[in-house]
Order: sequence, then C-alpha cells, then structure tokens
Amino acid sequence: MKIRWNHINRGLVLGLVLAAGTAVYVIAQNAAFKKNIPEITDKANEICKEIAEANVGDNREGVQRKLTACIQDNFISKDSKMTLEDTNLDSKNKSSMLLMVENMGLDTTGKDRIYSAEYEQISSSVTKWGIDGANVQIDYKITLDCDGSPDIIVPDSILYTYIEIRHDADKDLRKTIRYSGSLNMYLFPDGDTWKAVTVSYNDDSRVEIEYPEDAEGGEG
Repeated sequence: MKIRWNHINRGLVLGLVLAAGTAVYVIAQNAAFKKNIPEITDKANEICKEIAEANVGDNREGVQRKLTACIQDNFISKDSKMTLEDTNLDSKNKSSMLLMVENMGLDTTGKDRIYSAEYEQISSSVTKWGIDGANVQIDYKITLDCDGSPDIIVPDSILYTYIEIRHDADKDLRKTIRYSGSLNMYLFPDGDTWKAVTVSYNDDSRVEIEYPEDAEGGEG
C-alpha cells in the first residue's frame, strides 16, 4: 500500500508540474503575442498599401509586374490546416493572388491608367491564430485617380471598373474611384518579419465613382 501511495503521489506531483509549466508557457506566449500586435497591424496595413499603390501607372504590363513582385515579397506559401479549413471559401493564398494578377485585363480601352492610389485604414483588430499566427481584420478605403476602366487589384480581390462605370462614354473620362472594403488577413512570422498566408473579404465592398462636374455622362 505504501509503494502504491508513493507512485500516486509522484504522479500527482508530476501532473501538477506539467500543468503549471503549460500554464506558464501559454501566459508567456500570449504576452509575447500582445507585444507584437502593433507590429502585426503595421505589417498588414503595409501589405495593403503596397498592393494599392502598385496599381499606379500608365504601362499596364509594368503595373502587372509591380503587383507580382509585391505579392512575391509579402506572401508566403504555408501548409496549415487552420488556414485552409477555418477561413472562408473565398480566401486567397499566394498562388491564387498571383493567378489573379496574371489574368487581369491589361488595357481594356487603350486609355487605362491610374495616376494615384491612396490607401487608408478605417479600423483594425488582431487576434491570435493557432500557435504562432495572427488574424488581422481591417476595414479600409482606397481612393484612385484614373482614366479608362482599368482592372484594379485590391488587397483581397480584383475590381473590374468597367462594371461600375455608368455609361460607355464615361470610360474616357478622368474619374475618382473610392473603394471601401473589409478583409481578414492571416499572417505568420517569417524570419524577423510577418508575411501573409491567406486573405479574404470580411464584408461586402462598396464602390463610388466621382466624375468631372462638367462631364456629360447622364445620371448613374
């Protein structure tokens, strides 16, 4: 009986030690994650901003190359059960983002060009994802000054502006496009930085187009 109690006591002590060690590890991991939240948020917004600004240019093939380089630099391919199964069906990984850029229309009117693109974060939140990942939810707005009806790569999808333009005659007008979106971006540490693994839209987007006041385009 004494030997049995000794075994039980040792088991209880070992169990308590393991539980305490696990608790300390989890607390330390959560503390380290919270410390990294500003860096993670900044990185997610930096990726969104770089994608938006890579659309600028009158050489659409050059724009396509810039967008490809941007995605190559900021996305990583990572086999993760969580990133594949727990995100929605519209999530895009590095490969699907690159394919989207490859298939974009280069110049549908002969006058497609984007003069400027301004990215603005409206709100954001960060939650822990798995062991070492992060999910960043961002509401954002992109304002573009453009001619024609260029295809525009936004951080979570592609905007076909020819669908949004009210009349064919307005395609030739210089116009301001305001795109409002909401996304989830899943990031993982990669060396001394964070990189995106998947991105998906979180809510329906909204597109507003402002035409020159003196343009005759009719009512939208």
